[in-house]
Amino acid sequence: MSAARPITPALPNLLPHRRLCSSTSTSTAAAASTPTAASLLADILSSPTPSASALTHLREKPTLAASLYSHLAAPSHAITRASLSLLLSLPARHRLPPPTAPLLSSVLSRLLARFPSSPEPAARFLAASLAAGGPAPDVLAFNSVLAALARARDVPGMAKVYASMQGGAVRPDVVTYGILVNGLCKAGRVGDALRVLDGMSRQDSGIRPDVVMLNTVVDGLCKSGRVEEAVAFVEQRMKGVRGCPPNTVTYNCLIDALFRAGDVGMAYKLVGKMESEGVAQNVVTMNTIVGGLCRVGRNGAALEFFREKRNVWPEARGNAVTYSTLIGAFLHSNNIGMAMELFHEMTNEGHSPDAIMYFTMISGLTQAGRLEDACSMASSMKKAGLKMDAKAYNILIAGFCRKKRLHEAYELLQEMKEVGLRPDVCTYNTLLSGSCKAGDFTAVDELLGKMIDDGCQPSVVTFGTLVHGYCKAGEIDEALKIFRSMGESGILPNNVIYNTLIDFCCKSGDTDLAIKLFDEMKEKHVPANVTTFNALLKGLRDKNMPEKAFELMDQMKEEKCSPDYVTMDVLMEWLPVIGETDRLKSFMQEREHNAYKRIDSDLTEGEAVIFQQERLAVGGVNLAMERVHAGNEAGMRRSTGNNDRVSSRIFFPVLSSLIATDYCLLQYFSCEENAPGW
Repeated sequence: MSAARPITPALPNLLPHRRLCSSTSTSTAAAASTPTAASLLADILSSPTPSASALTHLREKPTLAASLYSHLAAPSHAITRASLSLLLSLPARHRLPPPTAPLLSSVLSRLLARFPSSPEPAARFLAASLAAGGPAPDVLAFNSVLAALARARDVPGMAKVYASMQGGAVRPDVVTYGILVNGLCKAGRVGDALRVLDGMSRQDSGIRPDVVMLNTVVDGLCKSGRVEEAVAFVEQRMKGVRGCPPNTVTYNCLIDALFRAGDVGMAYKLVGKMESEGVAQNVVTMNTIVGGLCRVGRNGAALEFFREKRNVWPEARGNAVTYSTLIGAFLHSNNIGMAMELFHEMTNEGHSPDAIMYFTMISGLTQAGRLEDACSMASSMKKAGLKMDAKAYNILIAGFCRKKRLHEAYELLQEMKEVGLRPDVCTYNTLLSGSCKAGDFTAVDELLGKMIDDGCQPSVVTFGTLVHGYCKAGEIDEALKIFRSMGESGILPNNVIYNTLIDFCCKSGDTDLAIKLFDEMKEKHVPANVTTFNALLKGLRDKNMPEKAFELMDQMKEEKCSPDYVTMDVLMEWLPVIGETDRLKSFMQEREHNAYKRIDSDLTEGEAVIFQQERLAVGGVNLAMERVHAGNEAGMRRSTGNNDRVSSRIFFPVLSSLIATDYCLLQYFSCEENAPGW
């Protein structure tokens, strides 16, 4: 008994201890039954779809859902196809959106960072989360998604996000409207941008557009060709309604658009207005005006403007771009002296030429035949620490080949290799052409060997060069061997190569072979053109084979191949002599008829041309001219309302065609005995 006494007082203390142990054990078991976010995520990603138990856990424990989304949005988590599918399906299919707005914003940021060129996953997740009853994120998150959609030119997506923004009672800010206006303008939806601007200016919005947003609209109008509307927008809405004076960017945009539209006078007026209103000019202003004048061929006016204004506009003294524009324009017009003067002035003013400027000079000087100056420019380029590329070497090589200075051309080829540049197919084709023209076919064979050794595969131009070279040298058999070897190289001949062979076969008197080649063209679906028909007609004329010529003339009609002045000259010289005047008349009338059909197919509403489909007799061009003038006098204008003359796009090509026909008719029918009696 004495041994049992100490046990009794200990019982009350022992029972609470047991209850505590039991409670702890139950709590531990409950904790063990609730997975962590990391384990749950691993479990979900291991199967095609989340299990029912996993979804139950997420619905019953919002903190667990929040932790899961935090894991998915963490930078350390790589968004794979499986995790992206999970992210999109949780709110869309299982109606489990992020439980808090900051968490939704984090997921959106992560998706936009993961897919920078495709905002569609972020937009889908946002829409699904809001549809599932998730809290709307702040305006910054909406703006991020809108900006990504605007960069992708996804206007419908922008509209949906903006609508969901309004549905979620998130108030757009000035950044929101700026993104919308900019995105719509860049997508060519300037009308929609103007409507957004109007909606922004409502009395209850409390937001007013700034000059940046208004300039975006001006730029959008200009780039969509609505220059007059842009000018009116600045004068009426920007200045008048908005009370926002235009700045340098506004005027630069308008001036550039007016130059591109060819309205030089209005562009000059805006320059004057810019100065009178005290709007500062910058180097972009200078370059816009200089570039615009050069584009319309007024190089002298561009240079005069530059030299006058660089002393008046302190912030617009010009830079390397200004000089490059002027130099390129003078090189293009073959005013090499002025281009050289400006180049030296550029360097003296402290503007270092870049590789593009040197390339422009080398190209222009080479095209003008001033090879020594071009080589000197190449040397200056190297001294400046700039490297010539293969294109620059190719231009110099072509220049020396044109001058038949093949020795220097081959030296440049060797120099290319020494500096580590690999000659391309253009390099070899140029040298092959030069060697063929010089009649050095030994060098041609050696060069072909080098070409193959350098791993440079011959192109269709290579074969065309060789075929032409051998034909020109009278080696038609050799040209035909090269032509037949094209199939082994896997290269199909084009109509240029066929035309060359047909032409030289006809000139050498082998018209039968020329006809066979022409038939082969049809079999291999190589389209014949007017050059093909002209070569054959000349050969048939020389052999006096009119029946075959008539077949070709009919084929030209069937294939809608318009004859040119060469065709007409050949037929006018030949057919009347053999008594086929009626067939000639019929062919020429068909030609005129097709010319009129081409006019009608090109006419637009308001086009200042009234041509009827009727035969032109001698003097028909005058009749056409009378009708053109009548159209102008009647006030017919093109739909743009800017042109008061016949569109040169339509008039000049057709007029030249008609003049050629009339000239041929006059040439033959001026003789009384040949008068057709029309």
